Amino acid sequence: MSRHDPGGTGGVSRVWTEAELDEALDALHADVRADEAVVERARSGLPPTSECGPLPRRRGPSRWWVAAAVAGLVAAGATVTQILPSGDGVGVSAAATLERASGSAAGLATTPGRYRYVETHAWWITTTEVDGARFAWRSEHLRETWVPHRQTDEWWHRRDVTGEREWVLGSEEQARAAGVEFTPGEVDEGEWRVPCGDWFAEQPCTRPGGWHNPTPEWQAGLPRDPGALLDRLRRDAPDNTRGDVELLVLAAQALRSGLLTEEVRSALYAALASLPGLEVTAERANVDGRVGTALGMDDGTVLEEIIIDPDTGRFLGDRQVASGGSDLPEGTVLSYTAVSVSVVDAAGKRPEG
Repeated sequence: MSRHDPGGTGGVSRVWTEAELDEALDALHADVRADEAVVERARSGLPPTSECGPLPRRRGPSRWWVAAAVAGLVAAGATVTQILPSGDGVGVSAAATLERASGSAAGLATTPGRYRYVETHAWWITTTEVDGARFAWRSEHLRETWVPHRQTDEWWHRRDVTGEREWVLGSEEQARAAGVEFTPGEVDEGEWRVPCGDWFAEQPCTRPGGWHNPTPEWQAGLPRDPGALLDRLRRDAPDNTRGDVELLVLAAQALRSGLLTEEVRSALYAALASLPGLEVTAERANVDGRVGTALGMDDGTVLEEIIIDPDTGRFLGDRQVASGGSDLPEGTVLSYTAVSVSVVDAAGKRPEG
């Protein structure tokens, strides 16, 4: 979630994106291999829009400190915080839903010359404070990725910010009158063609695999036994203040990539079926016109949800909602993302229909 500028400087705060955080981390660790667990905790569940201004409070330090530390090293004086997405015993319906999805998970295998097409349609929240007036809005982002059959070959990636906004606090008129600017960040829009999908790395194909970057090699090393895979999630989320909610965040990060194989996705669903506190939060959740089941966990500040189609095993998207401990009204949607995956014949080509 967000954190207030500790310096109390006021004014329009610098907005960082996930991609800019990637660039900062790449620069910071150019000569030293980043500790994967730290990087994953920094990036896991981060909607690519960052912000400043108090949103849901946390009980203790969390992933936001990594972004703030990087910002301090890379852009001294900038005020940087991150919006982070968002029970005991597994609800029977959650376990049953995930077990059903695990048995239904269908793969989308590519062949040489063809591409996996991953389309992401997202609304990510930004907040800022100007002279004591707080503003919060969700911005619409469109992202497309073409992944080659051999992932060390060249990927294509496009980003667009549509200019559409959904207001949470304040209005467009009030924000503009206060001097808030809505210019997209340098890496929020554009097109990239890079091997391994390493858009901002100085040396492509050197970024370590992880839940945030599920390379084929990394996936091959994951256990397929559900219990062992759940243990792996816990090992990869040490010393966090969110408990098992953090495991769902890591799982969502991997699912959102659109890169998981049928086998790994099935095993991950089976592992989540035994995650304590995971519940069905909506039996019919609409994601860009597709209906699935939402499963979520609440850490007292944010409800973190994944949305899946139990009949096909497909991951449809994720959502973060403010809960009782938030500075925003309970039930406020902080961000939501819809993901669609298909196979196409060429980079730059969209699926028909």
